[in-house]
Amino acid sequence: MSSNTELMAGSNNLPAIIKIPPHRRKLLFISHERPRGHGFGLQFTISISAQGDFDLNKEVPDDPSTIYSMLPIVDPKSVEYVPKLSYFPSYSEMHPEQRGLYLRWLYDVRREIDIGYVFVYYYGLERHLVIGDFDAAFDEIQLLRKHHTNGSFQSYSASALVYSCLLRKRPDKLLQLYESGFDYFDNANLLILHHSGLDIPPDMMFQLACILSGVNRRYVKLKPDLYKQKISEVLTEKFGEPSYPLTSRFSLDDVEGIPYPIFANISFPPEVRTPRLPNLLQHAPFHREMSAIFEDVHDAVKNESQAKRKNA
Repeated sequence: MSSNTELMAGSNNLPAIIKIPPHRRKLLFISHERPRGHGFGLQFTISISAQGDFDLNKEVPDDPSTIYSMLPIVDPKSVEYVPKLSYFPSYSEMHPEQRGLYLRWLYDVRREIDIGYVFVYYYGLERHLVIGDFDAAFDEIQLLRKHHTNGSFQSYSASALVYSCLLRKRPDKLLQLYESGFDYFDNANLLILHHSGLDIPPDMMFQLACILSGVNRRYVKLKPDLYKQKISEVLTEKFGEPSYPLTSRFSLDDVEGIPYPIFANISFPPEVRTPRLPNLLQHAPFHREMSAIFEDVHDAVKNESQAKRKNA
């Protein structure tokens, strides 16, 4: 784009879009209609059954990330002259210079930029997680997370990655995520394991010990390797395997559901953005059993540590 020249973004053949990598262009939502409001409000409807199946109304596909071809774009002379984005930004309410800066950034999203622009792109990626190209959006979000460390973005994107694995029934992607060093853990992980008929492995039991209320975390911090070892030993003693048989121990029908803020995209309907999901972490029978297990683990670590000191 040439300086101070207005360009339209309605076609992949025009300069404002053509330099964006092809794999990224496929993830963009481009509309030739006039934007309604500022891209906020209910833009599409999704219903989710108890089994995790989706019913989608695609009649109105735009959201805050939608690029409207009729809106002007100006390549700014300098970033310092571009106004700051508003809170919960959308493409439709950007100034022309902001749109120019945003489209240039899409050429290489690893580059540092005001986090508001990252969120505008991310809103569309969240939509793909729910109803579009799940794998491509999932990988693109991981790329963004590597290069944009803003706390709010890290929190929203971590939640969306984990819960979308649950909604789209993709435990394979969740496993890939944790193999890459991902350390986010909450109720969603338990729900994914339950829906997939999987046990809780020792590593996730360790993460559970880190967040479950009432757990004595002295040795979690001081002797994490020994603590993990004792988790496996305690589970094997109790259940015959070094994992916790979640599915056979609890039915989700008995677990109360509470609203969870999963996605940042405010155009999503409430039942998608903040759905009611069974909360195992606050389910008293589950909490009691986990507390008893971690108490046994704590005692095992303590006893072995004391024995080693005596023999030293």
